[in-house]
Amino acid sequence: MSYYFLEPPIPLVSTAEPLPFPLEELPAVLQNYVKQISNALQVHYDMPSALSSAILAACVQGKTKIRITPEWQEELSLYTAVIAEPGERKSAVFSALTAPIYSYTENYNLTHAAEIAAYQNNVKRLEVQKNKLINDNADENQINEVQTELSYLLSNPVVPLRLIAADCTPEALAVIMSRNNDKISILSDEGVFDVMSGLYSIGRSNINIYLNAYDGQSISIDRKGSGSLLLHRPLITFGICCQPSVISDFIGDKQFIGKGLAQRFLFSRPPSMLGKRTLQYAPVEPDIKTGYIALINRLLEMQATNAVIKMSAEAFKLFSSFYDEIEIKLGQKGKYSVSRTFLSKLAGKTARICGLLHLCEHSVNELVSPKTVSSAVKIARYFMEQNDIIFNTDTDLAIAEYAADRIVSNAKKSGSNCFRARDIKRFCQKYKAKQLDEALTILCEHNYIQFTPDDRKSPNRQCGVYNINPYLIYDRQGAVKPLSV
Repeated sequence: MSYYFLEPPIPLVSTAEPLPFPLEELPAVLQNYVKQISNALQVHYDMPSALSSAILAACVQGKTKIRITPEWQEELSLYTAVIAEPGERKSAVFSALTAPIYSYTENYNLTHAAEIAAYQNNVKRLEVQKNKLINDNADENQINEVQTELSYLLSNPVVPLRLIAADCTPEALAVIMSRNNDKISILSDEGVFDVMSGLYSIGRSNINIYLNAYDGQSISIDRKGSGSLLLHRPLITFGICCQPSVISDFIGDKQFIGKGLAQRFLFSRPPSMLGKRTLQYAPVEPDIKTGYIALINRLLEMQATNAVIKMSAEAFKLFSSFYDEIEIKLGQKGKYSVSRTFLSKLAGKTARICGLLHLCEHSVNELVSPKTVSSAVKIARYFMEQNDIIFNTDTDLAIAEYAADRIVSNAKKSGSNCFRARDIKRFCQKYKAKQLDEALTILCEHNYIQFTPDDRKSPNRQCGVYNINPYLIYDRQGAVKPLSV
């Protein structure tokens, strides 16, 4: 049975230049600071702009949520990764963005030093007292009384504040989070994907904490010799930079893709400024820096609340329109599994960005305006386009391009407009059967080819015919296109 194509193929790779980050959609204080550090450090403003959302999330995650519907609420944590080559001044950008957080942490710990020391002394005293009572065969009620007091202290720790961590195993990360109200931010200019993939555990990675901490789902972490550790509402924010080769390995890891970890990230690859920079003295204006520091301190001082951020009726209408747009894209051809999974989470990410932008200028109890939703949607569109660029350079796509070239070349030589699966595998022997099957699926989704099984009731991709889109073979006059096309 032949297959009739009504439309030309959907290009595998977009040739259009990606749109820059919509800097004008950031709150004025943040926008001004990003502009000035971009100029001072001679980096493209996409880098600090993309990372700024992670900085905001690090300040407010776990303190409130944003409500889309009564049944759908989103946390305000974010997973963000910026891709840049060595020498792009990633460390300087991180230093400029995170300095107020480190300063706040240091001041907090100095202010509460006596309180922290008193807590640690009380814990040690009770532990010594309990052990002495046990060794002296004291009355059980006395031992239980001391144990009860000790258990209360251990469940309500007074420890040094830590907001940022990096380069630690999932087990070590869980311990840090348990001492910081089940939250942590991984803000690093070096990336942490090697640790995620099991660098310190002989390749045996445990990514469950990263999966659960995206939505605040409770998780129990087993520790060697220390029992299990329960995190009730774990939350992690990622704001990291890494090199292109690292990202290629990350998104090429079937575990990270299969479990949806890679799709939780917002990726950005700013244009390189290497070779275009000049030596200049352009410090950030004091008032601009002071305003940024004040914003970060205000968000860090914000208290956790059971109240949630809500949208106005007009804002919800605008958000709903974007949600519908995403749903339409999910049903379109030309988007294979990884992109679809990313899109399925994009509405939630947009809501999170919306909540973060809102808290920069308003309180939890104020309604989100249509303007804020509009800004969040424009930022989400930027990340959506960046995601397409990142994932469309995946290995599977390269194999699909190779397979398409071989299929079309053989079709023009043989004069055939279809091939059986075994024929395609014969002239694409360069790749394994599983790799080729994934490539053929992508080509089907992009309308290059379409599969007709021998048995429609029990379709089997090994038994059937792949029909070739005639747009690939013939020109408008019906002549065979040159092989070079």
